[in-house]
This record gives sequence, C-alpha cells and structure tokens, in this order.
Amino acid sequence: MHPVLIDIGPLQIRSYGFMLALSFLAGMYLAARRAKRAGVEPQHILDLSVYIILAAVVGSRLLYVVFHLDEFSSPVEFFALWRGGATFYGGMLAAMLVSYAFLARKRLSFLRVADITAPSVALGVAITRVGCFMSGCCYGKPTTLAWGVTFPPDSAAGQSAAEAAHALGLTTVALHPAQLYASAYGLVILAALLALEPRLRARRGATLGLLLVLYGVARFAVDFVRSYEANARVVFGLTFNQLISIALFALGVFLMVQRPASAGAGRS
Repeated sequence: MHPVLIDIGPLQIRSYGFMLALSFLAGMYLAARRAKRAGVEPQHILDLSVYIILAAVVGSRLLYVVFHLDEFSSPVEFFALWRGGATFYGGMLAAMLVSYAFLARKRLSFLRVADITAPSVALGVAITRVGCFMSGCCYGKPTTLAWGVTFPPDSAAGQSAAEAAHALGLTTVALHPAQLYASAYGLVILAALLALEPRLRARRGATLGLLLVLYGVARFAVDFVRSYEANARVVFGLTFNQLISIALFALGVFLMVQRPASAGAGRS
C-alpha cells in the first residue's frame, strides 16, 4: 500500500488522486476513439467529459461523506478527495444527469452517446479501484483466505483491521482486498462490453444496459465482503449501494430488451 505515490519536497502526489486522474484521461481517450468510429464528433465527447468529471467527483464524494461522517473531524476534510473516499454510484448518477442535460442542449441522443462511453466507465472502475487499494480505503471485511491483505495500522483499513483483531483476541487480521475485486470486475466488464457490442448495436442503449446489468451484479456480490458501517445496511441487511445495484440491474435489463432501432433513426 502506497498512499503517497511521489513525495519530493513540496511536491506530493497521492496514489488515489493520481489513479483517479489517470482513469478520466484513459476513459476520455477510449470514448473519443469510439465516437469517431460511431460517426459522432469526438469533440462533443471531450466537451462532455469536462462536465462528467466535475459531476462524478462531486457526486461520488458527496455520497461517500453522507455515509461516512464519522471519518471526518471537520467539514474542511469533506473536500480532501486526494486522500481517498468516494462512492461510485454517487458519481455515476450525477454524471448521468449532467450528461443528459448537456446532450439535450446539443440535440444528441443520450442513449447513443451512453453506448459509446459505457466501456470507459468500466475502464475507469478498473483503474480507480487500484488507487483505493493503494490508499487503504474502500476495504473489505476480515478474512482467513490466502489472498487476504494486512494493511498498515495508520490507514483506515488498518485501523478497522486492528479493531476486528482486538475483538477476536488476535494480533492482526487480514482483510478482503475488495478494491482489487472491484478493479478485476471492471476489467471483466470492459472485455464483455467490447466483445458483445456487435450483437448489441441493433438496440440503442443496449451497451449501456449491459454495463448496468454486469456492474449491478458484481457490485451487489462484492458488497457482501466489503466493510460498511452499521447504518449503511438499510433493508434486509442490504447496503444502500446494493439497493441501487438492484435498481440499475432492472434498468439495464429494460434497455437490453427494447426494440431494435430503425436503420435511419437518430443519426445525430
């Protein structure tokens, strides 16, 4: 674990912030290339990306803060995003709302652009969650599995592990590397979207739909081994994020079973 990637005098670059920036740049590059192949002006995607970045950062941090107030000693720390701590669904929902408004002004089809950018979302998950692992945030529950990770005691994950170890009368406790699970399923989803896209093109919104289905299933499953505060489990022992996963899964299925778009429909 390396929360600080570069520390040279006054220059300090934190791992989470670096990986977050890298995920946005990689996602923008992939989306722009896909837009060109799909007959959409890449500049529209690049312009949209600026709004998506702002919305995603604010939305993901805001939802994280709401459910992790005990981690912050002062309101000023709410804005310390470089230390890690963001909720994917908060950023995703905020980005979708901003994207819809932006594309409506440009008279572009939201679903068409969403299909173009869907693989970028999966790629972003894969890259950003590595930053979470390096920062020691978004950690998992205690485990005895061989791949369990022991985090440094000065990290949020390490402090949680120390509390669990004390309760069990142990010296140390390893945790599920939930961050790496998330990074892995991000790569799997990316591969699936790119591989199956030729079969999905007939239905506008189907690529987005597959993203929502696959991510919803993966996130729902991983949340069972991810550490949460007691107040994060809201219904039948499920987390708020799992409830969102169920809703997005249903929306994804709906998008995937829609009628195929007509050959001349929606060229914009």
